[in-house]
Parts: sequence; C-alpha cells; structure tokens
Amino acid sequence: MPPHTTEKLGSMLSSTLLGRLSPGSQKNATTDTTEADAAAAAAALDACSIMDKGQADLPSLPIPPLEQTLSRYQESIRPLTTDEEYERMDKAIQEFKTSGQGAALDERLREKAKECQSRSTSWLAEWWDDWAYFTHRDSSTFYVNYYFGFQDDPRVPTQTARAALLVSLALEFRQLIATRTLTPDMARNAPFCMNMYQYLFNYTRISGLKEDCAVGFPYETNNHICVVRNGKFYIFETQLDPSKPSSVLSPREIMIQLERIKKMADDDKTSVPAVGILSTGQRDQAAQDRVTLFEAHGSNKVHMAKIESSMFVLCLDSTSPKTPEEFSRALWHGDGASRWFDKCFQLIVFANGRAGMNGEHSKMDATPTSRLCRYLIDEAQARALPDFRNLNAEDLYEIASALDKPLPLKFVSSSKLSKAIENAHAYFKETVDAHEMVPTEFKGYGKGLIKTFKMSPDAYVQMALQLAYYRKHGEFVATYESAATRKYRHGRTETARSCSNESKAFCLAMENEDVSFKARAAACRAAVARHAQYTAWAVDGQAVDRHLLGLRLIRDSDEPIPSMFADPVFARTCRWRLSTSQISDDCFIAYGWGEVVPDGYGCAYMVKETELDFCITSLKLGSRELGNYIVEALEDMRFMFEEVRKIEKAEAAQAAQVAAAAEALSHAERSGELAMASKSMNPASPTSAHFREGRVAVPDYALIARSPSPARPPMPAPRTSLFFQKHDPVLRTALARSAMAMAQEKYWSGIDEIAFDIGGSGSPVPPKKALSSSPPSSTTSVPGAAANGTSGASETGVGERRPSTGQVVVATRPRSDSGTQRTFMAILMGEDGILSRLRSRRVSSNLKDSSSPPTSP
Repeated sequence: MPPHTTEKLGSMLSSTLLGRLSPGSQKNATTDTTEADAAAAAAALDACSIMDKGQADLPSLPIPPLEQTLSRYQESIRPLTTDEEYERMDKAIQEFKTSGQGAALDERLREKAKECQSRSTSWLAEWWDDWAYFTHRDSSTFYVNYYFGFQDDPRVPTQTARAALLVSLALEFRQLIATRTLTPDMARNAPFCMNMYQYLFNYTRISGLKEDCAVGFPYETNNHICVVRNGKFYIFETQLDPSKPSSVLSPREIMIQLERIKKMADDDKTSVPAVGILSTGQRDQAAQDRVTLFEAHGSNKVHMAKIESSMFVLCLDSTSPKTPEEFSRALWHGDGASRWFDKCFQLIVFANGRAGMNGEHSKMDATPTSRLCRYLIDEAQARALPDFRNLNAEDLYEIASALDKPLPLKFVSSSKLSKAIENAHAYFKETVDAHEMVPTEFKGYGKGLIKTFKMSPDAYVQMALQLAYYRKHGEFVATYESAATRKYRHGRTETARSCSNESKAFCLAMENEDVSFKARAAACRAAVARHAQYTAWAVDGQAVDRHLLGLRLIRDSDEPIPSMFADPVFARTCRWRLSTSQISDDCFIAYGWGEVVPDGYGCAYMVKETELDFCITSLKLGSRELGNYIVEALEDMRFMFEEVRKIEKAEAAQAAQVAAAAEALSHAERSGELAMASKSMNPASPTSAHFREGRVAVPDYALIARSPSPARPPMPAPRTSLFFQKHDPVLRTALARSAMAMAQEKYWSGIDEIAFDIGGSGSPVPPKKALSSSPPSSTTSVPGAAANGTSGASETGVGERRPSTGQVVVATRPRSDSGTQRTFMAILMGEDGILSRLRSRRVSSNLKDSSSPPTSP
C-alpha cells in the first residue's frame, strides 16, 4: 500500500475513532457511527499500520503567546546589537505590541492554524516548503543538500558488492514504509510525526522559474533504480515480477546488474550530454536548462521522467577518495555530472568501496534519512554477508539470463543544450573553487567526558563554537541550530538560537585573564544551561523564529510593514552567519553541507562518545582557521573544567577534614577533656623562662595553654596561644588547613602573624606578616564585615583590625625533642576563634583558584 493511500486511510480511521472513543467526545459522534464501527476501525488501523500508531493523537504545532515570542526575541538580539540598536528595536517591538498591528496579525495567524488543524496539517507546513526551499534561488547542490559518509566495511570485496548490499537493504526499508510496518520514531516514549517518510523514496524536486515544486510517484508502478556512472544514466527494475513485491532481486542479482552497468559505462566511448550537471545550477537557470533539455529531443523528457520517478539514484563513482576532505567533497558535490541532485536521495559508492548519501532537503529533514542510513549500515554489519565471491561463469550466466538488461538513458544533445551544459560546468567549477570545506577531527574527548562535567554535550559544543567564532572574528553573530519539532503533526524544525547573553558573557570571561577558572566555568555552565533551555523551547514549539515568520507571511501585501520587521537589525539578527546542526551516530564518519549566507559558515558536527568531528564550509572565510579555533576552544574548556574539578576536590577534602576536626573538638568538649586557656594552669611545669604552662590530657592531642610571664615585656593586649601537638596527621592537617582557610577568607581579625610548620623539617615556616607587632591605627572594611566580625583585606590577604582584648596570636614551632613530630599553633579570638568556628563548622572552605592548599603530611 503506497504511503499516500495509507495516510488517507489512517486519517479517515482516526477521525472515526476520535469521534467515538475520545474522552468527552461522545456528543460529537455522528448518529450513524456505532461502537462496533469504531472498534472495527481501530482494529483495522492497528492491523494495517504499526507506523501510524499514535499519529492521530499528535498535537498540532502550537503558536506561542505573542508577548512571550516578542520578549524572547528581544532577549535573543541583545548580544547582537549596540545599545543604540537595541533601544531602537525596543521601541519598535513596543509599538508592534501596543499599536494593535501585532495582535491583529497574530489573531489571523491563529485562525489559519485552526483551519489547517481541521485538515490535519500544520499551519507552517506549506509556507515552510515554499519560503525555506522552493522559492530559494541559489544552487541546491551547494546551499541546500546535505550528505552523510558511512563507516567503511572492509568485509565487502568490491564496489558493486558494497553497492548491491546497500541497495538491497534500502529496498527493505522502502518496503517497511510501503507496508506501514516501520516502527515510529520515538522521543521519551512519545511518537514523532512520520509524515516525512512518504517523501523518502520515489520523490523528486523539480526546478521552476521563481519557484520549484516536488513530485511523488506511486510505489506500485515505480520499482526501478537509476544508476549513474561517468555521467551516463541507466535504470533497472528491482523486481522480477512487478506485480509481486516478494520477487525483489537478491543482493547477488543486484550486483550482477551493477556490474553490467559498470561495464557498459566504461566501454561506451561515445560522447553523451552530461545532463547531471544541469541539476547543480542556480534554480532559475536550472529551470531554463530543463526546458532546453526537453526541446533538444522528445526522448529526453521520457528519460528524465525515468530518473525522477525512480526509487532513488545510485552513483557508482570511478574515484577513490581517501582523505576526510576528499571524501566529504566527493559526497557533497562530486564531479557534478555523475549526480542528479534533485532526487530525494542518492547513494554514492566509490571505487575503493567507501560509501555515503546525498539528500535533497525540501521535503525531508535529516532525521528520516539518517534513520535510513543507520539501517543500511547496522543491518549490513549484523547480517551474514552474502556470498559475492564464489560465482562461477555458469552461475553468473544463469542469474544474468533471468534478468532484463539495464536500460541506458541516451539523452540527445543540441547546440543549445551543449552550451547550457558548458555554462553549467563553468558555474559548478567556479562555485567548487570558491569554497573551503575543512573536516576537523577532534580526538581529545567526546560526550563521555562532557557528561562527567554534568552538561548537555550538544550545548557544550555550541559554546565551543561561540568561543571559536569570537576568537577568530571578534564579534557575536546570529547562530542557527536546527531543533526538531516532530512531536507535532507535520512538524519540521525550529531555530535554537545559540548566541545568547550568557554565551557572550562566557566568551568574554574566557578572554579575560583576570577572571578565575571557577568564574569562567560558572559562566560556561550558565551559557550551556541557557542554550539547553532554549533548545527545549524550540522542540516544544515555543521559540521565536517560526512564529515571527508566520506573522510576516500572514500580512497582506498592501498592509504596511511593521517597523520591527523593517528595521535592518531584524534582518541581521535572523541572518545565520553560523549555521549549525549535529548528529550523534557513530556509524557516520562524515557529515556536512554549505553555508547559508555568503559571509557565513556551514558547521556540521558529530558528537560521539570519545571524539567530536566537525566539517566547516565557507566561501574562503578561513574554514581551516575556524576549525583550529574550535579545537583550541575545546581544549581550553576541558582544561578549565578539570582544573576546577581539582580545586573542588581539594575543597571537598578540606571541608571533610574541617568537619572531622570539628567532631574531634566536639567530642573533647563533651567528654570534659578540653579546658580553655585560663583553666588548668600548672605553674609547676615550666617549659621556658617566659611561659607558665598547663597541660590537659586529651585522647589524641595535647592542649597547652600559655600566657605571658611577668618577666616578658608588656604587650599591647593580652595574648594567649593554644599549642596543638597532633599525633594523628589527619586531624593535624585538618586544623592547619582550616586555619589557613580562615586566614585567606579573612575570617580572622587582629592577626599579627601566622606561621605554619606542617612539614616536620625542624624549622618553622617563616611567619607571614599581616600586621606589625603593634596594633594598627586604622581599619579597612569590606561589605558585610561588620555583620560577621570579619575585617577588610590587606595586600597579604589577611584582615586588618585593631586587636581586641582576649584575641590571641598564632605561631607554630617544631618540637625540639622530635624532628618527626609536626606541630601546629592556632589562636583563640575571644568568642569567635578557631575553636568556636570549628565547633559551629563555620570555617570557609572556598579557596581562591590561585591558592594552593597546604601539603598533607
């Protein structure tokens, strides 16, 4: 059953089911439709079409609220405009909202959507075909079509064997569509619209003056394939009996037909018009050349009808591309003559067995064709390889005798046609030479590592593209990423605008040496999150570009153009100088297309598990240089996140150690083993001439409270030192790090000096002078200092404030009786010192990026 017939059947059955079975819809059911009729219709639908399941329930493509669209559009243009331009556009947008013109256009658009919904189609579908594709007058070859390069298959011995296997599997896929047994594409357990699959086979684009069109041909009567080699076209039937779909040719039979065609083309030395080149020109010129072709001889029209009605075109190239650039260019445009670029798709197989596909874009996006290609590649790998080698002459003769010979399509030339072909060749060569196409393979990492950074791989790569473009060109431009809207009936795509306020902030942060790694990483995460959000809006039909297009197209030609649309800023912010799209299938090794504006880039990319592959195309704007910038951006982003990861790991370890120290102190307090400095003084155990010392035994450390002796010269304020001799290196290090963190985060006030020795070398680390030995005469404050008792920052990073009574100086000394024992001196600052901070766990663990935590003993 052909797709067009089954689509109508599905629609009729769906309307019956909706009237009888949908909740709350019984009142709309016709009186002559019984429950039995509805049940029968449901059974028929389920029986005939796996492919159509869920299709009747797909929602219509929505139209977002006008206020939402205008607000999101205005936000999207901020990074692309000057202050003056933005202010002007703001006024134009407000005028569009308040004048009533925007509301009137929006209301008419919604009326159109209702009418389209009654016909089970999208309000955008017809407009999109015409506006985006059929009225496009540049060459489809260079500016519309796209290509995929397949993984190599070394098991297949020859070019024709590889081609035969791919053709055989393509016929299987076509049969799945014809019988409606192809399972629907799904996203999060919800079906996608399958409407585009009806255009995958037996379809062609036809050039016309001012506007092209597309034509489909019935499956039942068009089971032939068009094969082109050396600029010569042939066809052969794929069924032994056209009335029996089961009589499809086997891979070996297809290979024999391809061998026949290859020999015929190579042996034929006669000059034939290279009509394939006529499909590469600008569309108005291609339309004129089509007329010239038909005027040259009546048979030419018949031959062209055979090409256009074929299932697809198979190109058997005589070249053997090896490098990524050679492979990509051969798939993108080849020699121009051995192609027909208006066909729904072309399978291309080279002399060395490499293969790929070139797709026409007007009626299909890349998702259906990529699924077809995955089927060809995966099934070829999964199945036992047909025996292409062991065919003796008798076998070949027996198989070949049962097959009709391929039919050559012998086009007839004329002087006018020869001139048209000559001009087409000149345009083709000029356009090829004007382009740079640079595949850029980044093997450093892929989505596997990006996911460990907890970010969307696609949005991450988009930010790398933004950074690369900014580094190369020093500006921010409108960036297009395709987002599928196939969750809606007849949905195609919406624009995910990659350049945002957040992406701009990220790029500026990356180029500012004064911005820390953590701040850069935070900016990147914000930009990635913003793009992921915008992409989600686009997939849900809640982005801006399709709605704005509808508002422009619904306007009558005699109505005034709203100032918002007339402003040059509007055109510039919808002009995609960076046109991007991605696939994530490992079965592809090449993917690309051309730029969409003369001063822009086409940037296709593949997000794989361990690598990221790009193909950058432009009119010699520096595609290779941009590719180098992309690689540099990806390397810089990885380094940044890995450095931040190290910092965060150190901070987490420090926080854990601080928590352990706090718990130990809490335990000591609960057990009554910890006394403050004024307690447990024992004058009978002097340690030096200047200190009276008291000890309190604690399970895993010793606390020595010291105060100045009368013999010591008077000091500006009483000072007490707490000496922690820690036998457990974990707690000792925790205390050292917590004190260091307090100093660096300016938690301490009134500090004269700090010295740490956690190395056990026998010599203390020289003190870090924060203040002079006498109290300072001034105070420097920072916001919030008064509230939390912290002081301002000095150049050394330690707070400056006049010491108050009861505050204590910290110093550290190694124990003289053991060079291996490490010691630590901490301070008690009244009621807000290290002990109380550890008890309340208020020691900050957020170190600056430039700081290095103390080395663990």
